[in-house]
Amino acid sequence: MKKALICLSLVAALALTACGGGTESAAPTATPEATPESTPLPDDILNQPATPPEGGVDDGMAVTPGNDTAAEPDSELSGMVDTIYEAYPVELMMMTSSAVNLGDESWCTYNTGLTAEQAALVDAGVLSESMTGSQAYSLVLLRVKDEADAQTIADAVLNNIQMNKWVCTMADKARVATFGDKVLFVMSNSELADVDALMDAAAEALGVTFDYGQSKTAEM
Repeated sequence: MKKALICLSLVAALALTACGGGTESAAPTATPEATPESTPLPDDILNQPATPPEGGVDDGMAVTPGNDTAAEPDSELSGMVDTIYEAYPVELMMMTSSAVNLGDESWCTYNTGLTAEQAALVDAGVLSESMTGSQAYSLVLLRVKDEADAQTIADAVLNNIQMNKWVCTMADKARVATFGDKVLFVMSNSELADVDALMDAAAEALGVTFDYGQSKTAEM
């Protein structure tokens, strides 16, 4: 019990240090009930931090990813994520890959930007992030049911996912690509990972050629 308390204290201290040392000044928003719709945010509030759905932890020490923790990540997708990291290591505190809960619209939208209608086109998904809330990095790998929908899902993820979904930091670069029935999305603060280098390494490591790709940068 004492060891668990010590570990939690250390993680909290590190998260608070990262939060206090960042250059971004965004603060957590109100409860999820204040923004119940799973639609893109208006232009005038795009720079407001996203709010984790009810039940998540948003105090800089996020240990509840909002995914289907009872389900194992899809083996094909999680294996691809492992292959990507072998080619381009991302070394962040408490990194984990988990299954995206496509049936929980609030969390699915928070983690992927997809509405329930769009998520219905997806067969499975894996989310890879740090379990702390102060490291702006996220990788999402989805497998669509119909390859013809891959570009539609890619555009939805890139356009709707909030690059400032974390407590006190945000990603400054995001990129999405499709290959076959897969959609790969990565966003990160450039101090943590080079999104372009990671995506290039992913294509080579997986032995694929991207069919479609787009990117965007955030105003810091």
